[in-house]
Amino acid sequence: MPPRAFATLVVAVLVAVATPGVAASGSPRAVQTWLVVSDIHLDPFVVGPNKALFGSDTNAALFRSALSAMKRAVPNPEVVLLPGDFFAHNFGRRVSHHGRGRSVVEESVRTMQFVAAAFGEAFPRARFAIALGNNDSPCGDYRTAFGSPYMAAAARAWAPLVNRNGAVPGFEASFARDGHYTMLLPLHGMRLVVIDDVSLALLYLGNCGAYRPNGAQNELAWLQAQLSASAPGTRNVVMMHVPPGYDAMSTARTQGFVPWPFLETSVNSQLLSVLSAPENRVAYAISGHAHRFDFRLDGDVPILVFGSISPIYHNNPAFYALEVRDDGSVHDIRTYVFDEWTQTWQPPRSFDAKWGVSTIDAASLAGVHARLKSQPAMRRAWDAAASGWPSNWRLAWGAWKRSWRIPWCAQTELSGGFIQCTGLAPRMWLFRTMVFVVVLCGAALAAGLAIFVRRARRRRPLPVIDQ
Repeated sequence: MPPRAFATLVVAVLVAVATPGVAASGSPRAVQTWLVVSDIHLDPFVVGPNKALFGSDTNAALFRSALSAMKRAVPNPEVVLLPGDFFAHNFGRRVSHHGRGRSVVEESVRTMQFVAAAFGEAFPRARFAIALGNNDSPCGDYRTAFGSPYMAAAARAWAPLVNRNGAVPGFEASFARDGHYTMLLPLHGMRLVVIDDVSLALLYLGNCGAYRPNGAQNELAWLQAQLSASAPGTRNVVMMHVPPGYDAMSTARTQGFVPWPFLETSVNSQLLSVLSAPENRVAYAISGHAHRFDFRLDGDVPILVFGSISPIYHNNPAFYALEVRDDGSVHDIRTYVFDEWTQTWQPPRSFDAKWGVSTIDAASLAGVHARLKSQPAMRRAWDAAASGWPSNWRLAWGAWKRSWRIPWCAQTELSGGFIQCTGLAPRMWLFRTMVFVVVLCGAALAAGLAIFVRRARRRRPLPVIDQ
């Protein structure tokens, strides 16, 4: 090699090495790995050696196995994100049957302490962030317990992990009172805003006590205030449990007769406006709840919906590793799944490699969405990916098989446009007509029965009284 060419090569290598965030190929380098684990739904009363199967929540064996798989896959994540639903479905009923005399509150605290301790031991250097889900209140599903002794105990259980290195000094008070807080992420200019959006849900049943009579509006106002107060140049990541938009799986399982929104209609629109407002500088949002991986697009803000550890809805247990660049953008998502049919953990699957993207942002996800419309084979693959790549589709559930427009429209139509996009209006009209006819017939039958009974009483002969 000529001396001048050799010198040029040396300079080029030195420049590439000295340039932060750039690999030798010229593409940005992923500098951190964040672990995302959602919808654990731990049932602490099932302690046998066999891991939970389709149709069941996470038992002790599956939880231990998943935690071990996480440690092997991502031994030292910078951040661990847990977007809620730590407790099994019908947790109160489980406690009544198996709690050995302990109250639901006592067992809820014990379970939360156990999960926090297990994650803290597995990842002693990670910065943790948690949100609560609709199954995480001892009062019952879609209830909150703000301001209660249970919330204070849950805050104490997670405080050593969330407040590592002074990340969230006021975590305990804020979390116990309202379930929300903010924290700095270990990247320059990146901040995490965690909200408790159970009070925004369509099925929300209220707080256990008298505290917080207007939870949804208070939470939205707090979120707006936190985003507005972020310093210039800051990019925000918002984490919640329930995503905005429509529940594609529930809508599909009703054959489209009942389009099922996740959140109450008015607060859904308000949340979307807050997230998409350019001045709020939301880079992306993270949620769980749906038990299947997917995304929603709120303008230029992608909402990543992560699948569950629990296989109760016939999906493979899954956790996720986000490769995050130094500017906070998501370079790739690696999915790790436990195949229920073979009872083995599978090799990781790369989002980038599978779907042909290099960055997971609004533009690339819009491209994926467009391709899903025109490519049936891609829709089948996406359905498999969403459910954790099950090897036996006879046992797994999917949402993209026949009524594929329902989950496809749910990705981008997060409000009223969903019904028009899916073409479900005629089915909705038919369903409402059927309900009206059934109610009308029931009322007519009840009225006719009442008239018959009244006339029968009038015709009854008077009793003869002996003198």
